[in-house]
Amino acid sequence: MANVDISVIIPSKNNKNGTAEIIRRIAESTGELEVEFIVIDMNSKDNSVLSALNEIKKRNLRGCVIQSGGSTVSSALNTGIYKSDGKYITFVYPSRLYKSCYIAEYYRDIEDNHADFVFAAPKAKVVSTEMNNLDGCALAVGLIRSFISMDFCAVMIRRDYLLANHIRFYEDCTVGYAEAFVFNALLFDPKIACSNAKLERVHMDMSQKEELLKNNGCFSRIDAMLKVYDTIQLNQKGNTVLTDAFVYHKLPSVVMSCVDLLLKEGFSESAVKNSLKLKEYDRLLKIARTTPPKLRSKIITWKLFPKFYQP
Repeated sequence: MANVDISVIIPSKNNKNGTAEIIRRIAESTGELEVEFIVIDMNSKDNSVLSALNEIKKRNLRGCVIQSGGSTVSSALNTGIYKSDGKYITFVYPSRLYKSCYIAEYYRDIEDNHADFVFAAPKAKVVSTEMNNLDGCALAVGLIRSFISMDFCAVMIRRDYLLANHIRFYEDCTVGYAEAFVFNALLFDPKIACSNAKLERVHMDMSQKEELLKNNGCFSRIDAMLKVYDTIQLNQKGNTVLTDAFVYHKLPSVVMSCVDLLLKEGFSESAVKNSLKLKEYDRLLKIARTTPPKLRSKIITWKLFPKFYQP
């Protein structure tokens, strides 16, 4: 393996000069670190590939552009993982950029703590020093119960940890793939570090989100979370806290988010109910004492009085 500190994987499609600008910003902020840029081009029709290559060449950087055709973002990200040489891997999405580059700070934190996984938790209800001592499953439960906040698209992970545990993105999921990837990464006892890096979003490409909504992207997110639950059953079956959090909080909340979205899109209550029943998602609407009161109320109202349900 080459002596590379960080592999930055950037999925890109018709991003004009945006990918080149991302490369420039990261290169200027990472200083003496050895960084490689892996741009996964998904069948772009503009000059984004050429501008990215020119930026890499002009700055004498380590990097490449890999053609991924018309595949999903998840497939492109998996290609990037297996083509990478870095000790650590991070992902940069052109639709989710930040005012300041956090990558160098993440690198210092993950190295100083000899960690496998680093993230920033700006809305955490516990201090960073305590989170550095959390195990992965405890962090997953904290995310489900909203004790801890995390941007699933802004993490850094040790490459060997990913490969050793066969952690990858679900290629058939168009929505929820980053969230599912992070949950899976927490299930194999990683050493975790919490960074004080500040994440402040500056841009989001809404056109892609709108396209996904038209294709029932919310169902894809449910499928992604069901796959994560299958992994929990295989690897953390005895962890009743995590299992209950997923069964009585995470899965029903994702289903109800989908219900809300479809109703707001103009679908009737009966059409939404029929769709959930057809895909057997209605069986996921389980409640228990650990289910948050607001979510419990939403589920009961939707099940018993759908005409009165307000998304």
